[in-house]
Amino acid sequence: MNRVVTIKDLVGMDIRGFHLNRLIGAGSYGAVYESSSGSERIAVKASTRESDILNEANALQRLFYCQYTPKYFFHQETTTPDGILHTIGQELLGPDLETIRRSVPWQAIKRPTLVRIAWQALSCLEAVHGFKLVHRDVKLANFAVSLPSSPTNRVTIKIFDFGLAHHYMDDNGDLIEDSTNPDFRLMKYCSYEVAMGMDPMPKDDLHQLSFAILYASGYNFPKMLKSPPDVLLEWKRDLLRQPSEALPPLARFLTPWFDALSDLNDIVPINYPDLKQKIQESLPAHNASADLYWEMVDGEETLV
Repeated sequence: MNRVVTIKDLVGMDIRGFHLNRLIGAGSYGAVYESSSGSERIAVKASTRESDILNEANALQRLFYCQYTPKYFFHQETTTPDGILHTIGQELLGPDLETIRRSVPWQAIKRPTLVRIAWQALSCLEAVHGFKLVHRDVKLANFAVSLPSSPTNRVTIKIFDFGLAHHYMDDNGDLIEDSTNPDFRLMKYCSYEVAMGMDPMPKDDLHQLSFAILYASGYNFPKMLKSPPDVLLEWKRDLLRQPSEALPPLARFLTPWFDALSDLNDIVPINYPDLKQKIQESLPAHNASADLYWEMVDGEETLV
């Protein structure tokens, strides 16, 4: 076995019978590789942070029968000359939504496609929350399209990266504390209430999703995140209190959906069908529940 220099230098290794062929994504503490065993292709996520990988493996096992998350194959620890390597084998997906956003003109996804993305991303979170999990790290980079599943190149949105997820409620409806006690106020793209010190709950995943959709619409969200803390907090508050005024002009068509999101709380169960209807009302001339396709447009592969 070749000596591992960094987490991004694992091409050529074999993990659980799968050969790591190429690096397809990397972050501060982990990397994802397209891997194969015979004709079977999967993604292998590798990390040096045991806690995150164990947490993600537990979440993916809980979500094993969920169609909106990557299928789980295995979790393994591998000893290398540089320490223990923690890996997860999971379904191989296509490009993430952040990569897709960067590839389109003006880095703004067209409205008909955007509302379908919002609809499917909301379906992802509805499914995850149904397993009593809260994701807590909802952003464009953590949604990806499936590999095309038909001759028409139909794809679906799936949510991944459950390293920060939390099983927040037991079967009796009692809340489960997170023993790791993370401070999500440090996450600049957290929801308003989390920024105020509350624990992340399902509604906060949806508020993070609204930030992601706003970003995908062409809004310069990274610039807002660089604002002074009090300015950022006020912006998040205003999106809840007066979305029609706080939304940038090009995204005001989403006001019906943002109005509905502003009414969410931790007491009343979330009405996901109603939220989907508000997405539809935001762009009534187009079917928000329609399928998404991976097509060639002007010589470039894109999501439509």
